[in-house]
Amino acid sequence: MSVVGFADSPAPPLPESGPLSPGARFTGPRVAVVFLQPRCNMHCTFCITEDNFNAFAFDQAAGLLRDLRAGGTVRSVVLGGGEPFDWPHDVIALGALGRRLGFTMQVGTNGIAVPDGFEHLDAIDRWVLPLESVQPQSHNAMRLYRGRHHAIVLDRLEALRRVSKSVTISTVITQNNFDEVADVGRFLGKYIQRGGNVHAWHLYQFLPIGRGGAVHGAQLALLPGMYEYVCAQAEALGLPFRIYRRSDMYHSRTVEFYWMDRGAVRCGSEAWAPTPITISALR
Repeated sequence: MSVVGFADSPAPPLPESGPLSPGARFTGPRVAVVFLQPRCNMHCTFCITEDNFNAFAFDQAAGLLRDLRAGGTVRSVVLGGGEPFDWPHDVIALGALGRRLGFTMQVGTNGIAVPDGFEHLDAIDRWVLPLESVQPQSHNAMRLYRGRHHAIVLDRLEALRRVSKSVTISTVITQNNFDEVADVGRFLGKYIQRGGNVHAWHLYQFLPIGRGGAVHGAQLALLPGMYEYVCAQAEALGLPFRIYRRSDMYHSRTVEFYWMDRGAVRCGSEAWAPTPITISALR
């Protein structure tokens, strides 16, 4: 999965750009994450995505964006999956529609199949890319793609840096990379010094669910307190962008998740129990 979910962290003082309907007071979600389809072109040891939902048709996804606009509170939309560029329809055209509707449009992708010249596309305001470690061996052991995914991510980041395009970085913290997370932060600090435009850094706690996480739970789960310790290390770096702790991506006050199930749009607040996911069963 391209990790694009959000759990509760302090909300930024100003919301994402884009007009609100008159009188809107942020009583609903400000960010909508749309899982376009479950397929992915790589295999990740920690993947939390399940295979039990369907792909959106383009018209269905477009209709959802229009409904979100009518709802009045959503300011930003993240197109995700699975891998959005494995979707059999036009991600960029959907992004362009979202921008015309007034949303800040983001794509959460592993970067493998982005179109040539992706960094210049006006239809996408921000790209969400993963970086699990600055060490290629560690990153590639978590994100399995012909042993070279780390190099692909660095190439995509360099392309975005050259045009100062906004990027958000996601890092999934597991037993295998917890001691390398601070180095990711240092890399991002240098990236900004070189002209890169980092909007935020999301630190996700590994969850033992999904097609990868359920299989590797005992191997990847952190010891109690380790996630909070690693996040504190990252925050102590004093980086010039917001760092979000994402201990449970499926539960949030300000973010809603949408997917297609047997012809109907489902949303996370209705489908998921309010009880946070824990790793206690592994101990």
